[in-house]
Amino acid sequence: MVEEYTDDGSKYEGEFVNGLHHGKGRFTWKNGQYYEGSFYKDYRHGDGSYYWPNGHKFTGKFYLNRREGYGRHEFPDGAIFQGLYSDQWFGPGVLRYPGGAEDVGLWVGDHLIQLCTSVKDSFSLKSFPEYASFLKPTSTTYIPPQVYTRFQPQFHSYSSKNDARTFLKFDFIYPPYMESYSTNGDFLPLPPGRRKELDQQFFGDQWEPDVFQYKGFKRDPLSDLPLQPRMQAHIYKHRSDAH
Repeated sequence: MVEEYTDDGSKYEGEFVNGLHHGKGRFTWKNGQYYEGSFYKDYRHGDGSYYWPNGHKFTGKFYLNRREGYGRHEFPDGAIFQGLYSDQWFGPGVLRYPGGAEDVGLWVGDHLIQLCTSVKDSFSLKSFPEYASFLKPTSTTYIPPQVYTRFQPQFHSYSSKNDARTFLKFDFIYPPYMESYSTNGDFLPLPPGRRKELDQQFFGDQWEPDVFQYKGFKRDPLSDLPLQPRMQAHIYKHRSDAH
């Protein structure tokens, strides 16, 4: 375990590889916020927990410093949110209030855009045309009726042009030692090889080739899709982490 102090008063305690925060560690900011968990080439990437001095706590997973996948946020007043993240709340989730009341449904940020309804009879994912296309022909996926609820999303679609250039036959090559002087994951391009490397680190043993065949180097390749298919794709991507 090695300690490192920065000029702004922050502190890192943990593992290093080639001079980068890599492996398990803890990073503490001068304002009292701190993160404990997995690092990958100076990024918060993988399982971890983020703490705020005012009592907020997030436990879940991170992808290039952003919250990603299923996570749990505990509020100072005792409220708890458990659900799917894409940096913000995005997809199915449950917000439990201190008094025991719950809001259950589909979320975009702190907005509950669709409540869920209970299903009396059992069903499988084949019952949903929007998801059935992802299933293998031999799939017999079963969802117990007493555990799951059926979402009936009603969205307004928003679209935008995707004029990004795509270079499907080439991997973007980073300049030598790029990681040592730039860790801004919001702007660095993600070529297929780089995305695969990060996904394997993020999903671990549950990683599998992506069925969506992302094109281009954008960090959020699904961002140009209308809300409903974007959310469906995000739910499918993190289906193995659902609990």
